[in-house]
Amino acid sequence: MIRRIFKIDLLLFLPAIFLSGFGLLMIYSISFDSDPSIFARQLVYFLISVFIFFLISSLDFKVISHLWPLWYILVVGILLLTFIVGVETRGSVRWLDFGVFKIQGSEIAKPILLLTLATFFAKYPLEKLRNFLISIFLLSLPLIFVFSQPDLGSALILVVIWISLVFIAGANLLHFAATALIALATAPILWNFLKGYQRERVLSFLNPNIDPLGSNYSVAQALIALGSGELTGRGLGRGTQSQLNFLPEEGTDFIFAATGEELGFIGIFLLIVIFAFLIFRLLKTAQTSKNLGASLFIFGAASILFSQFVINAGMNMGVIPVTGITLPFVSFGGSSIISMFILLGLVESARRSNQGV
Repeated sequence: MIRRIFKIDLLLFLPAIFLSGFGLLMIYSISFDSDPSIFARQLVYFLISVFIFFLISSLDFKVISHLWPLWYILVVGILLLTFIVGVETRGSVRWLDFGVFKIQGSEIAKPILLLTLATFFAKYPLEKLRNFLISIFLLSLPLIFVFSQPDLGSALILVVIWISLVFIAGANLLHFAATALIALATAPILWNFLKGYQRERVLSFLNPNIDPLGSNYSVAQALIALGSGELTGRGLGRGTQSQLNFLPEEGTDFIFAATGEELGFIGIFLLIVIFAFLIFRLLKTAQTSKNLGASLFIFGAASILFSQFVINAGMNMGVIPVTGITLPFVSFGGSSIISMFILLGLVESARRSNQGV
């Protein structure tokens, strides 16, 4: 196991470390005066995540993927249990509280659903309608639970996972088109299931002037923060929007805007470059993999990182409705960063399995 640890792909591992370090720096800057324990907690989450990465990457991907029904049932059970004994925070029931730590099932569901679908698609050709419908069922269970928490952002990422794998696995386009039409037809019905604040976010996105001091307040403050940072930023600890609490959720949903305010365009550009390099490396690894299941999983991992980055950055810039999606590796949150390192750990395990390392 020790020998395998030293054979990891540093071009996958180091960008994640840099992004996590970037996040720690920003969390320290925006929380030190108000609550220094936030930085300490994130540091602990980071160290645990790295340990989990090495642990998972040392395992045989073929064995892990062979047990996909077990992992799938486990994560569905966690999501179901959340409704029974979960902790309610701000009107949402997303966390299981174990005293010392909390688990957000919707975050853990991302790598597990990806592993489930990648393994299923590798074994059962999607050209057959039966297999296509089974894949929709596999998506539906965690999707319904996550959407009902409510966690619209994570539910959206689960859909992105399914769509990206369906395309790369070669599904029948007629099957996909029919599914898309049904989804569009049911959109008005789904609108009725959205919470009041979720509807307000969509409406304020369509009309930014509808409620500048209410539902659109966060986006307005994020735009002010990004604009005030200019080229080099105001400096660490000197951002007025984040330091004076004008910018809500500055350590989680809007850490992108806080970065732009304190480190300017240069800081944002550095984030983009590191994310782009990591995603490119994932796509390159997926392309060279000889195992279909491993290739599909790695491609799906790239789609998760890409979609979360684009959605988070987009809602910070006001071009995408606010959905509460974290910036991978950077935002504060134990479940979020652990989920991302589980994802990369599985990618590394798949890469080694393919190369016989």
